[in-house]
Amino acid sequence: METTWPGEPHLLWDVIDDDAVEHVWVPSPDDLPAWHSPQDLHRHFAVVPPLWQRGIYVIFVAAFLSIAYLAVGRHADWDSYGTTQRVFAVVLVAGLAGWALVTVALFAINEVKVRRQHRPVSERATELLHGAPPIWGVLTNTIRLNDRTTGTEDSADDLQFLFDLRAPRRTLQRQRAVVAAWVSAVADIDPRTNMPRELATAFEQRDSVHCADVFGESMRGVWIGRKRGVLPYEVLGLALRDPRSAETFTSDDVVFTRRPARTLRRRSRLGKAERGGAEREERS
Repeated sequence: METTWPGEPHLLWDVIDDDAVEHVWVPSPDDLPAWHSPQDLHRHFAVVPPLWQRGIYVIFVAAFLSIAYLAVGRHADWDSYGTTQRVFAVVLVAGLAGWALVTVALFAINEVKVRRQHRPVSERATELLHGAPPIWGVLTNTIRLNDRTTGTEDSADDLQFLFDLRAPRRTLQRQRAVVAAWVSAVADIDPRTNMPRELATAFEQRDSVHCADVFGESMRGVWIGRKRGVLPYEVLGLALRDPRSAETFTSDDVVFTRRPARTLRRRSRLGKAERGGAEREERS
């Protein structure tokens, strides 16, 4: 067991209050939508990236051109330009237009491929996911990793916990309570920041760590990993490999549901409101 992690995670399993555990909300494997046919899998799960992700570059280009037009183009005084300025402006506009057309064309070509292949992809995924372990993703922005420093890797990572829903309900409740208590303990080490240096040092720029190596064997099947953006929401899904025996396990090894309910997303997030202990949900 690793002993260099902040917050003394290896001690938490035995100190969590049994009464508090009873009030911790956890989902059930039955909460997963139907997926046993290729049609259901494609309808309910993100077998391929959602449309907004596939078209993110088109969205970026459209936003850039819109801002450029509103900031510069709308106020341009063409009559006041000299010949050189007009030639430069024409070349610039033609270049931007060509950039936009190429971007849209590539997106359209890719969309045709995606739509032609979605049926065989769904059929193959259905076979791969036969008997797959159900997974629950819990996101926390209470503490983050502060070790991305260059290029596009210049913002801190959120942390995501992936739970194996095959665990008995009582065990799963305690695992969630342990995670919440540890997140609170780490956040309290230095209240001035939600990016503790001790945590970044312990994580050592890894993408994921098995919680059994951090908290002890009772947390086998639970993984802690990086999430480099809140979107897409990754809450309930099916694992492509067994989290209890895998050497590495990240959200890339899970096929998540497409549009999880807002209530489910809220309950699957460790926020500042949960500082100080396990989450207690009001019974509806």
